[in-house]
Amino acid sequence: MGILFLLTIPLSLFGQKQYEKGFVVLNNQDTLYGFVRDRKPSPFGRLYKKIRFKGEKGRSKYGPEQIRAYRKGGIIFESVWMQETGHFLSQNYTSIANVGEQRFLKVVVKGYLTYYQWEFEDADSDYIDAIDLFKKKDDTSLIRVTQGLFGLKRKSLKRFFKDCPPLVKKLEKKEFKHPIDVANFYNSWKGSQSR
Repeated sequence: MGILFLLTIPLSLFGQKQYEKGFVVLNNQDTLYGFVRDRKPSPFGRLYKKIRFKGEKGRSKYGPEQIRAYRKGGIIFESVWMQETGHFLSQNYTSIANVGEQRFLKVVVKGYLTYYQWEFEDADSDYIDAIDLFKKKDDTSLIRVTQGLFGLKRKSLKRFFKDCPPLVKKLEKKEFKHPIDVANFYNSWKGSQSR
């Protein structure tokens, strides 16, 4: 009897951790506060197509076409229109309203340049991985920032940031190794240009 009790405690505690404090922003701009869950945790983790929300009016499920954004803990996800073209190593992404499909993208840095991560489930494991993407405010293109173990896609990034010569030089000299450093530099530079 005592062994059975000890085995059930961790499972019940594990199940309670799935919801985190957060909110959802509806398409009409209303914000609902409560608790959010967007994935089944490891082992055998998976991302939900529709997030789960517990608020004052009960439980709801929301897909990316039903809300603008949500926050889970300290992380914000936005619903972004995406269309993919190209093939395996040469994919292109655009974000134009009502073209393609809406997806939840994790916001890493928000500014003139937004750094997103598009999370997906690895087909061979229960691991959740992400594709790093950049999007400028006035541009419909989303550019893939990294290529797996190869790191930053410097050639593509130099073309994407041709409006920022100091960043292009830093990319040529391989001064940046991480997408967040590139995003922060560009947003800082862009902010200094508008003063």
